[in-house]
Amino acid sequence: MAFEDEVFINCPFDEDFAPLLEAMLFCIVSFGLTPRLATERLESGENRFDKIYALARGAKYSIHDLSRCRAKEAGEYARMNMPFEFGVDVGIRRAAADLPSEKKFLVFEREPYEIKRALSDIAGQDIEFHRGDFQLVIEKVRDFFRVEAGLPVSGAARIEADYATCLAWMLEKKIHEGHSERRALKLPTQERLEEMRNWIAAGRPETFSPS
Repeated sequence: MAFEDEVFINCPFDEDFAPLLEAMLFCIVSFGLTPRLATERLESGENRFDKIYALARGAKYSIHDLSRCRAKEAGEYARMNMPFEFGVDVGIRRAAADLPSEKKFLVFEREPYEIKRALSDIAGQDIEFHRGDFQLVIEKVRDFFRVEAGLPVSGAARIEADYATCLAWMLEKKIHEGHSERRALKLPTQERLEEMRNWIAAGRPETFSPS
């Protein structure tokens, strides 16, 4: 059933967060699950809220990143989209009686106890911190799915090594396809996600070899 294998990701989609998002995506696809993101389709006529609601409602697992609860500098606004989407998903978990099974959440903040200063109603939830470090993301995503989904996943060090191999393979492949190195590193998230799946399907090769 698709619901049991899908993971809704609610996080920033900017360049600063990209290394953390990509690490999340690699973990999810390497565990045999399907990540669902608001950016997975580029059709601009689709209502964004309707899309987010459908993605969240259709996924047993959700990863919510609330690390942008503070502005970085004077005059900058804190980002509210992620807390809003988190609230929508909490409502789905509490109110949707026809879901196939209970939804499960992994919630991230940047530093320990930071989000509770901005969102006190989240008290009682277990929140994980990542400090902007993709290695911590890998460790905590791995532990979440090992415990909550009961998946027989590898240790974090093995996953991190596989991730590095996959990224090198992907870069070689994209350069072979005619991309510059700069462009190969900044391709759309969905294209890079597809290449992660291709790498896994190819048997997780150490290097790219043109066929």
